[in-house]
Amino acid sequence: MDYDNVGLLVGDPKSEVHAILTCLDVTEEVVEEAISKNVQLIVAHHPLIFYKIGSITPTNEQGKIIYKLIKNDIGLLVAHTNLDAALDGVSFVLANILGLDNLRFLDKSYSISRKIRLVTAHDDAEAVLKLLNYYSAEEAHYFTVENREHGLKCFEAIIDKHHVAELRAGLQNEGLLKAGSFQVTELSSPSKNFGLGVIGEYPEEGVGKNEFLHLVSKALNLRAVRFSGDVDRIKKVAVCGGSGISLKEKAMKAGAQAFITADIKYHDFFTESDNFLLVDVGHYESEFPIVEELKNELTDAFDDLKVFATKKVTNPMNIYISDIEPQSIHQS
Repeated sequence: MDYDNVGLLVGDPKSEVHAILTCLDVTEEVVEEAISKNVQLIVAHHPLIFYKIGSITPTNEQGKIIYKLIKNDIGLLVAHTNLDAALDGVSFVLANILGLDNLRFLDKSYSISRKIRLVTAHDDAEAVLKLLNYYSAEEAHYFTVENREHGLKCFEAIIDKHHVAELRAGLQNEGLLKAGSFQVTELSSPSKNFGLGVIGEYPEEGVGKNEFLHLVSKALNLRAVRFSGDVDRIKKVAVCGGSGISLKEKAMKAGAQAFITADIKYHDFFTESDNFLLVDVGHYESEFPIVEELKNELTDAFDDLKVFATKKVTNPMNIYISDIEPQSIHQS
């Protein structure tokens, strides 16, 4: 998202990495854990640096953390809204933990796909296709250009817009733009790799309301959840890790009987449907499963790296469960 701050926020991009620590939030405790595990890179979901900062000194919480990262030569890589919106990202991991099947994006109204067209005299077509695939281009193919000078080939592919600049630079480095042309066209169709929220189903007749709330609580290790609405059976469920209340209407229009997200305000708990359950499981609770999944993905991707998931609970919120039976409020 345009407002976000992702990527390498602290550290030298040329530094070698032998070990990684994944986490949601970068706190002093997490940095101390990274130091103790001798890691060179922290991969976090929430940006430590979101707004512009004027100085880095160990006189405030943010400054202390950045200062300690730099002194211990630990880089910080952040994947925030890009991980929220990714195929198999935050919401997909949440949906998987809840046991939903047939997962797909809830909201795909983002036209970020681009069609690229490269005309070049390069004689190794397979090398060009390999380069396109390296930059995540899809449906890459080529054909010989008719009625042009001998040897020209036209390559076409579909690519998400945030990869276009990298692809162009890669083609430039390989000398493929010297004697050729490169065109980019916006497509109206949505990307298959990008969206917000996830919707899925439970098998057969689904589950009852209380069974569903118990299932959610057990899957996310919760003592309490906030919810509104009522429903007999729940088969189709929408989820959005983090603050996803803006997707409530889309969840209802998609036919979901329940929508799980976090950070719901009081007035948003009122629902316009008689057969709809709105569940707030908490921001940290809806996203913490991605920490272990990041560890697994990075471990699979890099054989020579040690990857750890943080053991620190960085949730700043606590819940008090009273033993006293609540009394009804009667006006005098």
